[in-house]
Amino acid sequence: MPDATLPFPTSNPRDRVYPRFREPLPHPGHPARPVIAIDVDGVLNPDHPPTARQLGYRPHRYDGPGPTGQHVSGDVWLHPDHGAWLNELTSNADLVWCTSWGQIAATWIGPRLGLPADLPVIDAGPGGIRFGRQLKLAALYRAIGTRPVAVLDNEFGGRDPVEAADRTARGSATLLVPVNSASGLQREHIDQVIHWLDQAAASQEPSRRPGDTATGWTALGRGDDELRDDGYDLSVGDPVLRKSRLLSKQCATCVFRPGNLMRLSDGRLRDLVNQARRNESFIVCHDTLPHHRYPDVKPAICRGFADRYSTQALQVIERIFGFIEVDPPSWNTGQTDGSPTTGDDATMSAEPRTASAD
Repeated sequence: MPDATLPFPTSNPRDRVYPRFREPLPHPGHPARPVIAIDVDGVLNPDHPPTARQLGYRPHRYDGPGPTGQHVSGDVWLHPDHGAWLNELTSNADLVWCTSWGQIAATWIGPRLGLPADLPVIDAGPGGIRFGRQLKLAALYRAIGTRPVAVLDNEFGGRDPVEAADRTARGSATLLVPVNSASGLQREHIDQVIHWLDQAAASQEPSRRPGDTATGWTALGRGDDELRDDGYDLSVGDPVLRKSRLLSKQCATCVFRPGNLMRLSDGRLRDLVNQARRNESFIVCHDTLPHHRYPDVKPAICRGFADRYSTQALQVIERIFGFIEVDPPSWNTGQTDGSPTTGDDATMSAEPRTASAD
């Protein structure tokens, strides 16, 4: 049972708790301190108790006002490791609640996970998907301004990845981390955010060689077309880089290439979806991807396309089959025998060159 003295939200807007944010890092030229937005239901509280129990979640009895203000009573499934995992992120980011549970998340759920009871709460409303958008994201983006943000949620609309990519292109790096509502938050989700934060920290390094272009997160956020020249391996599967135009320079046929940004030729989207249905439910987005033209190799997908165009067909494909993530062509591998590249971890050359379309 929750402590009866815990402050729960009321219907009076003046009584609501609005987010309080730490100032950006006080170093000239550094990006603002990132924000990690956390949902509760489907993320920290899975919606399938048998699976939750198998994964080590423990039931906590709750009796009190629910997200919409009505009285609710039942078990909230929480994992004892989640608090420690989330606290790992606080050295480089600020945690905020972005959930329909509102202040209850901070005062009742947070302490049971070992999180501070005064974490900021976004006044995000009930949430849910409408017209292809997660309703909570608009309130989140307004509250944090231009700060970078990673969102842990079990529900995103088809338009949300597009708007997240656009926000990144305007200089505010945005990472959407979809969580399976049956199993909730897993270690892989935390590791994905840590990798994203590490790139942010790398972009804040003040020292660069003379003549170097901007690198890391700052360059990605502006949508610059210059590749990093510090030897960092770029991958289509990278959660930050997969929506970036940096990769599109490697493929002349890429729909995300500057000058062809998000503009498919007539009927091309329909052709791609039809191709997905024919080829074991996978898509070859454009000709220059590895594994294309090799009938003995399972078709691959350009994740940039999958993230941008979340059609119903693609959602079904991803849920049933998943996708093979492949890297762009490796210009310095010296492969001339026409054989496909092996593995999913090959990297491209650090020097940009333009591929010729077949």
